[in-house]
Amino acid sequence: MQVCVLRLIKRFVVLTMFLLMIGCARTYQARHIEIAGFHDDYSLLKEGGEDEALLSYWRKNVNWRAYKKIILEPVIVKKTKGSDLFEMTHAENYRLCELLGYRLQEALKTRFKLVNKPGPDTMRVEYAITDVETSIVLLDMFSSVYPSARATSGLHHLVFGSEAFVGQASVEGKITDSTTGELLMASADSRTGGKTLIGSTNEWDDVEEAYKFWALQLDYQLCVRQGRPSCQKPNPEQDGWFF
Repeated sequence: MQVCVLRLIKRFVVLTMFLLMIGCARTYQARHIEIAGFHDDYSLLKEGGEDEALLSYWRKNVNWRAYKKIILEPVIVKKTKGSDLFEMTHAENYRLCELLGYRLQEALKTRFKLVNKPGPDTMRVEYAITDVETSIVLLDMFSSVYPSARATSGLHHLVFGSEAFVGQASVEGKITDSTTGELLMASADSRTGGKTLIGSTNEWDDVEEAYKFWALQLDYQLCVRQGRPSCQKPNPEQDGWFF
């Protein structure tokens, strides 16, 4: 009888841990970010609120409804001091730029026409990748499964704002009026990976998930500011948000 009870308890603990791991967010917003010099005037950027970047600026009294089109500039790399980007090849840097650019394109094209020429109804969207860090796959998986290692990773999150052995990504972005050059939005944000088994075998998964989140977040922010119906807030815990 006692053996059966212990087995049931063990199964319950394992099941609970599994449900917690698959229910965790794929990425979290980091606590701080190192700026990279992408923006001309960082004094404009303030601590972001809910659903905003760590550092954020949105110009007041902008008629967002007037904008129907977007010029999406190619994503560039603007490395922060000590970034792992310095150790990566040109091909890896290029792949990251292409990936973030693709995510932005797929998210924004649902509400805006993507164009190449400036116009009075056109915004210019620019983004720079400023830092990335891949996860340490085996240690990430180990600290996601074993209770003692999971507890240590949780403590690491409390102290440093990120789980242990996960990936991390940082970007800076801005929106300007395509004809006047007026700055409409500026941001700087960083996200780290969560503790979940989903995607844990891919060292780039946390970086890729962060790019997906930022693309959907920008689409959501513009949707809200234009007063559109059915604006969908990005959910980092949702597995079916891929596009």
